[in-house]
Amino acid sequence: MELDLNERNELILTESKTMRDDLVFKDNVMDKIKLVTVIPETTEVTIEMAANYYEVPHETIKTLIKRNRSEFNDYGEIRILKGTSLSDFKGRVQLEPELKTAPSLTLISRRGLLRIGMLLTESEIAKSVRHYLLNVEEISSKEQIQWAVNREIARQERRQLTDAIRDFYTGSMSTGIAYSVLTDMVYKLLFDINAKGLREIYGIDKNEPLRDYLSTEDLRRVVKVEKTVSALLLLGKGKREIDEELNENKDKF
Repeated sequence: MELDLNERNELILTESKTMRDDLVFKDNVMDKIKLVTVIPETTEVTIEMAANYYEVPHETIKTLIKRNRSEFNDYGEIRILKGTSLSDFKGRVQLEPELKTAPSLTLISRRGLLRIGMLLTESEIAKSVRHYLLNVEEISSKEQIQWAVNREIARQERRQLTDAIRDFYTGSMSTGIAYSVLTDMVYKLLFDINAKGLREIYGIDKNEPLRDYLSTEDLRRVVKVEKTVSALLLLGKGKREIDEELNENKDKF
């Protein structure tokens, strides 16, 4: 994935969760493109209201949310009301007639609505929102965008490595352990320390993404070695052979 930083490229937001997370608090941008209508006495919208805002079919929003459910859930940007909580909500706010008898209700926060705009590719309104975020207000510098691109490339390469382990690794370790062992092999080759040691250096716990703390240059080196490991797995090499191959060519990384 390459990005020409001289062009206005809003699609980086559809590719990089890192960038979306950085910009999702800028939900006031949406009103500058088109006024956001929320449910009275709330700051939330329904799926239908989100579809109306972005001028796309209702099913488009439903499908996008379903495809990215975990991302919305991570930040509490969507909630589903049923039973008593739904009855209480209906008693407190004014709803459209067709929603008054609905057995459940999906509510999206303003930040969730902005996240939809950063993910939605088939909406001119969404394109305008992304354009405004990245170009008009210059919220993201070229360095920030390039940082996000590098992280996205690293994420794709990591997926390539996990896929290679799943499909071609023939040793006795489980897939998860094999990934940890091979990742430590990469870090030791480049930094002479394993993942745990790097986390201690950066002062982060195991739930934080270690790669976000690496410099762009170090991240590129990690990606280069992981691509090599993936290729060696494809050739049927085992852990010992991969370790030997990497160390024999250490000066190339």
